[in-house]
Amino acid sequence: MNSLSKVYRGENDFNFQRSWIPLGIVSIILVIGSILSIAVQGVDLSIDFEGGSIWEVPSKTFTTDEATTVLDTFGTNAGEKYQVATTTDGVRLVRISGRVDTIEESQKVVAALAEAANIDVTEVAVTTVGPSWGKDITKSARNSLIIFMVLVAAYIAWRLEPKMAASAMVAVFHDIIITVGFYSVFHLEVSPATVIAFLTILGYSLYDTIVVYDRLQENGVKLTRTGQYTYNGIVRRSLNQVLMRSVNTTTVTLIPVLSMLVVGKYIFGEPTLGDFSLALLIGLASGAYSSIAVATPLTAVLKEREPRYKEIRTRMIAKGIDPNETAWHGVNVTGAPASGSTRPGVVRPTVAAGSSAPALTTNIGGHPPRPRKKKKT
Repeated sequence: MNSLSKVYRGENDFNFQRSWIPLGIVSIILVIGSILSIAVQGVDLSIDFEGGSIWEVPSKTFTTDEATTVLDTFGTNAGEKYQVATTTDGVRLVRISGRVDTIEESQKVVAALAEAANIDVTEVAVTTVGPSWGKDITKSARNSLIIFMVLVAAYIAWRLEPKMAASAMVAVFHDIIITVGFYSVFHLEVSPATVIAFLTILGYSLYDTIVVYDRLQENGVKLTRTGQYTYNGIVRRSLNQVLMRSVNTTTVTLIPVLSMLVVGKYIFGEPTLGDFSLALLIGLASGAYSSIAVATPLTAVLKEREPRYKEIRTRMIAKGIDPNETAWHGVNVTGAPASGSTRPGVVRPTVAAGSSAPALTTNIGGHPPRPRKKKKT
């Protein structure tokens, strides 16, 4: 329980750098595998992108096998996806997605389905989407993605710094490629709801990354001037401080998304909720992972090349300190080094016996605070 309390207070000191190389290898494998799957198998697009028709047959007894038999008479591509769903009103229906050449032929499919299900023709709902409309959706989604990436990268570069912006964009592309690759590998259909989820993923992925970056920038200002920490050490401290915040935020977000997936898709049979929540579930998990295993390590590599951090490493080596040891040692008030650390302790000023001034409990670069000015009498 004591260890868990330390994690929640940000007093833990996990060595994240030790796992960066294994996690980086895993990320590279997943990205390459996703790209190969997308290039070889492609992505299954819904009729909203390629054009086609959706027929919905309300019936308590009509089955997908009977629907397949009907659609096979109109060609091999007439029926591509069959699904039994239940509406919020409790009406059972069979939903068929497919492609026919003309609207007239689509109406013939409606008549055949109504006859097979022994219902009136007017009860069969049909939705037809032309290929030109699907192209417009694809173009709009692509343009939205490009505009989003440009604006976000520019804002992060302005608000934080360009190196952080570049690393954040790499993490975002990492999340999108893995999510799309998951759909390609398992032949899941990409619908407009999936595209909306992809855009939502970008926001959540960047949220976790920005939380880490904000703490990195804050700690960088305070700890760099002490000359006692390399940027990797600052990264380690920052990640430990925001770890539970990232875990709690991701967990709280995943719970309702998982509920939408189970209730929407598997209980009510709503494909829109299923498509949206599944893509969101994969993207959120990938985003939380990439903020720690992709964006932050890339930032650390770029920042360690800066002259000021090279100088800090040189000074530490000259003092006999291992610059690759990133353990946090600034929490010891006595001035002794932390347990297991090869660094010298942080020297703190002390207060003479009998003095009314309290002892310092925070590290201010190893220097005592300025004395207070005496009031004029």
